[in-house]
Order: sequence, then C-alpha cells, then structure tokens
Amino acid sequence: MGTLKACGRLTSYGLAAAVTLIWSVTFVSTKFLLEYLSPGEILLYRVAVAYAVFVAVSPRPLPMRGLRTEGRIAAAGLLGITVYFLCENTALSFSTASNVALLCSTAPLLTGVVSHFFTSNEKISRRFIAGSVFCLIGIFFIIFNGHFVLKLNPIGDMTALLAALSFAGFSVVIRDVKSDYTPVQITRKMLFYTLASLLLLALTPVVRLHPAQLMRPSVAANVLFLGLFASGFCTWGWNIVIWNLGAVKANNLIYLTPPLTMLFAALILDEKITLFAISGGLLILAGVYISQKMR
Repeated sequence: MGTLKACGRLTSYGLAAAVTLIWSVTFVSTKFLLEYLSPGEILLYRVAVAYAVFVAVSPRPLPMRGLRTEGRIAAAGLLGITVYFLCENTALSFSTASNVALLCSTAPLLTGVVSHFFTSNEKISRRFIAGSVFCLIGIFFIIFNGHFVLKLNPIGDMTALLAALSFAGFSVVIRDVKSDYTPVQITRKMLFYTLASLLLLALTPVVRLHPAQLMRPSVAANVLFLGLFASGFCTWGWNIVIWNLGAVKANNLIYLTPPLTMLFAALILDEKITLFAISGGLLILAGVYISQKMR
C-alpha cells in the first residue's frame, strides 16, 4: 500500500489491544441504546458520526483509483460493517444472546478457512487449529458459565454464522487493498459506502428511525461514543492491524474480547466472576498465544 508505512509488530499488537478493549465495552452502550433506538438505526447513526469525523480529518475529494480498488473498499465496508452488524442484530431477535455470541465468536476460525482457500500466504496450520479450539472452548465456558441450556433456533443461529462469515470475508478483502490512499482515506471510503447502503435501507422496514430520541443527552452521548470510537477509531485501527499482521493473526486477537467483556461487566455491572469464567479466560489466553506463534 503506497503511503501506508507498516508500524512495528509491538505497535500493531498495542493498537489491536486498544481496539479489542473498546469493542469489549461497546456492548453496554449498545444495550442501553436499544431501549430507545432500533438496531439498524443505531448502526446508521454511529456510521454517520464516524464518516463526518473522517471527512473533517481528510476533507479533500478522493479520486477513484480504479474499479478493482474501489470495489474492494466498497465490499469491505458492506461486509465488515453493514452485513455484519445487521446480521448480528437480526440473530439476537431470533436466538438467545449466548448462542449468538458463541456463533459470532467463530469469525477468527472462519477467517482462517477463507484465507486458506482464497489467499496464497495465509494457510491453516495445526497450531492455528489447536489455538482456535482452545479459544472456542474458553468462550463457551465464559458465555454459558456452567449453566448450559441448548436452545437451537435455525433462523437466528444461521444468521449469526452469516455475521461471522461476513467479518471473515471483510478481513480477507481489506487485507489485499492496494492503493496510494492513506489508512484514514481508505477508512473514510469504507464508511462512505457503508453509510450509502444504510441510507438506502432506511427507506425500508429494515432501518426504522426515531430521530427525536437523539434529543436525550444520554442517547446522544452513547451514539457519539459508538460513532467516534467503535465505528471510527476501531475501523481505522483494525484495518492497520490486518495490514501489518495479516487477516488470520489479527482476527485471532478478537478472541480476547469475551474475557475483557467479562472483566468490565464485573467492574461496571457488578457481575460475579466464577471459576468457569476464569478457566475460560485462561483457555482463551493460551489459545491466542498458540495461534500467534503460527508461521
């Protein structure tokens, strides 16, 4: 990528840690907003805020760099933001939160599968499979916390898997974007195509709007948080992490989100950390370590 200068490995992991840290606390903010706004509406507002910030940072018009590059950036925005979040929110309306969280956590594993078949330099290894198994078992321990009740819902569960698959597709697509755009400009273009798709969906029942709720200070504050950090900083930061570490290694770090969420739930919501949750966190840490050592 022309103007992208790869930062050091340590800096990449530091940026990844910051992104996963923010992602792990956005659940509390989104859960609050769902009392006032529809799922699609929350996504529309947060993307609009993020896009406005990136236009302010890089205001000059961006010329097209060829249909191939433009198509990849558009596909990355649609897969990684529009499709992923709409599928995840739809799954939550049909299936249990535990099922959806567990199935969406297969995104790193699916990234490895997609990369294996569609790239030449990120193939599945035994170490990757072993690390993924450790992580998935750990996530299972944290989510179900010793109270496992199997409640299958074909529509909800398949939609959750589709969300995970769309994020895997995004990771492979954005990894191979090659142009002389800066990371800020590429993220701005991604958000533009995402916003355009959501504005079209706003003409349908998929995105129901309740703009009057934005007059509530608490609602506006949470929308700004999600827009500035979850959709703005995190989209930009995760793109850089993927460009420097590769799609597979980068997405394996997403496994760290459940134990971080568990920690913040204990600190903010006074939720109890059980032996099952601690065991799950340790398994995830072991799995991420094993996966990051893959060649």
